[in-house]
Amino acid sequence: MTGIRGRPRDGALDSAIAGATESVLLSDGYGAVNIDRVAKSAGTTRAAIYRRAKTRGELVVGLLVSRFGFDAAPDSGDLRTDLKLLQALQRAFFADPVIQAALAGVLSDIAADAALGKVVYERFMAPRRRSVAAMLARAADRGEIEAVERPDIVSDLLTGPLLLRAVLPIIGPIEDSLLAATIEAAMNECASPGGGRPGG
Repeated sequence: MTGIRGRPRDGALDSAIAGATESVLLSDGYGAVNIDRVAKSAGTTRAAIYRRAKTRGELVVGLLVSRFGFDAAPDSGDLRTDLKLLQALQRAFFADPVIQAALAGVLSDIAADAALGKVVYERFMAPRRRSVAAMLARAADRGEIEAVERPDIVSDLLTGPLLLRAVLPIIGPIEDSLLAATIEAAMNECASPGGGRPGG
């Protein structure tokens, strides 16, 4: 029995679809992204698109996964250095033209479509949160901190303030002082009861 997975995915076509989605997004904005236009630009069929994405939001999520991956957390051998590197990556992420073009539209669509929120979380956010959890686990294995019981809180402390600035740029840019504050908040959470404890 072959199951319901169907034919293996075509990596070249996945890349073409992601590239077409990006081209439409950057040239004409999030609202212009649709199945027909992306299929035509990618040189494929609506059916091929629908096997990968049912909505504009899902097309953009596929682009995000293709462009940014999900194993974001560095592994330098030192937790504070890892956090600095991670936050530098996150600042670049939120400044990327693709993110700037997509973020408001994706968030708006999530508000109207809970299924899209699940897709965004499961395909893009959850793997990145697991990457942060793995980073903290490595630090615990090295003896820098105790095991962190709620790595999701650490992940939110690192990402939430940057997301706020990205969504509401009138507040101000993602500056060095903000990154430093998020790193200290993360380190403090690792030191809190139920979080972890700085080693040394």
